[in-house]
Amino acid sequence: MMDPRKQRSKINLLIMAGFQGRIILVVVLAGFFCTAVNGYFYYSYVVESYDFILKYSSLSKELIEARYQDLFVFGVSLGLVNLVIVVIVATWTLIITHRAAGSVYHIRRVIREIKSGNTKARVHLREKDEFQNLAESFNQMMDELQEKHLLSTKNPS
Repeated sequence: MMDPRKQRSKINLLIMAGFQGRIILVVVLAGFFCTAVNGYFYYSYVVESYDFILKYSSLSKELIEARYQDLFVFGVSLGLVNLVIVVIVATWTLIITHRAAGSVYHIRRVIREIKSGNTKARVHLREKDEFQNLAESFNQMMDELQEKHLLSTKNPS
């Protein structure tokens, strides 16, 4: 049976869909652009070189066709490797943005709690989340404000 915390985190990878989606879209588009440029240079250089070399070779027609078939398979394999790399980088980007978006989500949630009257609410982020320093500073600020508020209510001037 799967740990419910891990299952929940897989479902909620897109905490801030707009923010995370834009970053992942940029990564995927850049990856596809790089794949297309790579394919263009591969085709224009390698295939044209093969054309020139095989045009003047004494190989049989079957061997020449086999060389072109090998070249095609290599080109498709190169394209697929590029696409796999794009998927890996996009997945990694999703995980990184999840840590940042999760932190922002939790900080905003605590701010809403404090606005609604729960002045004891504090930000508690997961160990690998981003913005740990911000959460600590926010919690210190709230502790100091609460302490000043208690002092002012005990010693009214």
